[in-house]
Amino acid sequence: MRKFNITGKIILAQHYFVDLTPQIAKLMALVEEGSYFVVNRPRQFGKTTALNFLARHLHGTEAYLPILISFEGYGNKPELSSAEFYGVFWEKFLLYLQAKSVVYDWQPSAKPEDVSDFGFQKNVRAFCKAAVGKKIVLLIDEIDSIPETAVIGFLRALREMFLDRDLLPTFHAVALAGVHDIKNLKARVREESQTLGTASPFNIAIDYELPPFSRENIQQYFSQHTGETGQAFDDAVVTRVYEVTNGHPWLVSVLAKLLVEDLVPDRRQKILIGHTEEAIQKLIKSSNSNFDSLYKNARKSGIFPIVLDLLTGARREFNIHSDSIALGVRYGIFAEGNQQLILANLIYAQVLYQHFKEDIGAADVKAIVADNHFEDQNGRLDFRRVFDKFQMFMKSKGAASKHPDFREAFGQLLVLSYLDMLVNGKGWTFKEVQSGEGRIDVICCYKNQKEVVELKLWYGERKYEDGLEQLARYLESENLSCGYLVVFDRRENAPKDYAFSEHEVAGKKIQAWVV
Repeated sequence: MRKFNITGKIILAQHYFVDLTPQIAKLMALVEEGSYFVVNRPRQFGKTTALNFLARHLHGTEAYLPILISFEGYGNKPELSSAEFYGVFWEKFLLYLQAKSVVYDWQPSAKPEDVSDFGFQKNVRAFCKAAVGKKIVLLIDEIDSIPETAVIGFLRALREMFLDRDLLPTFHAVALAGVHDIKNLKARVREESQTLGTASPFNIAIDYELPPFSRENIQQYFSQHTGETGQAFDDAVVTRVYEVTNGHPWLVSVLAKLLVEDLVPDRRQKILIGHTEEAIQKLIKSSNSNFDSLYKNARKSGIFPIVLDLLTGARREFNIHSDSIALGVRYGIFAEGNQQLILANLIYAQVLYQHFKEDIGAADVKAIVADNHFEDQNGRLDFRRVFDKFQMFMKSKGAASKHPDFREAFGQLLVLSYLDMLVNGKGWTFKEVQSGEGRIDVICCYKNQKEVVELKLWYGERKYEDGLEQLARYLESENLSCGYLVVFDRRENAPKDYAFSEHEVAGKKIQAWVV
């Protein structure tokens, strides 16, 4: 029986997979044109799977012979010399041919003078000449992992062969898969004397970005499990998985694996939306290399302050010409939504918030939680008491919380930390950032109690009224009668300073605090 796979390449007989026919068709068009191109996407976004599917397709043709080589793990060998790199390259090259039972009367020259950039070209041309009747397509996975000591000469050699392709035999097409594009690969090089020049082979080709999974892709992906086991997914499950992942392949696969292997192993039981929310919380609380990479990249200078802004719903234009934004997109942290900059998906928004809350003094609110009881006589959280105490805490900070250096982001992240501490062990919170609206909607579940809290920045009376109406609509969608609004007003001498008010909007009761 096949499974959902979250590590390594997809093996068709062992794993469920999304139909990549449209993507392979586009990649094949590039191959047929004789393009040298880069497949760009963040880590664990399906690049390896796409290259393997492309190689499999090429093997099924008469005209092409693909050579697929991966340099995964070689980023940990920064001192690998150029000669050592080419030795590894040809070893992997020959092993791939052997695995595919391809035999030619040819061996790469191992003479010292031929284990070099120029020797690499000689060997490539000799092989392509020997491979009569076949167009050779070089596919390299994890191009980013080739050490800096070798990558520049390697790309320069590819460029020279590309420019002479009408005179001498060489690769018909080349595809490099990695996180970075060639511009950013060049930025990795520390020595100013090393350069690709302005005429890289990849500035006359294109970057190809693998698309995320669509809702239809996820439906088709999950239906394979249903077809083989009989276990069905409720339609709401597919919709929710798409909403929180934005189609990120690895996140989709992890949630699927959690659902069918950990949470609902009984194949007679239908997978419902409640199981999905549980899987989401389990993923958010997990430790894995994908999140580790996300944290590391989100802390890079230039990216970090943008992440904090987006976590609180601040409005930022999507400007791909900004180096920080472009790099954040490349790392899979940022995306575009309605011409605005947004965090790539809701799962990443949750884990980034959890990771960064310690950076903004969240420990300060622990004393409030420790010294107060917030349950009513029925064991439910009393949100009037909860936010009265938080308002007093913010007031105790006095002028410091009104100072320009006190970022708006910090106040909102503090209240999110506060809610997390309150429900710890007895429930969970889920934050939905409304990008560009200065607003966060928080679903707070405590035991069997479910509440909605909206966090908003003060943008004037009209926006305040809009916020009440937005919250009322959200309460209607969640089938709740009461909700809570916390507004952060960082203006000096704010007229609504530390106010509390109660409202009834569209039949919904709303309690509101301004802090």
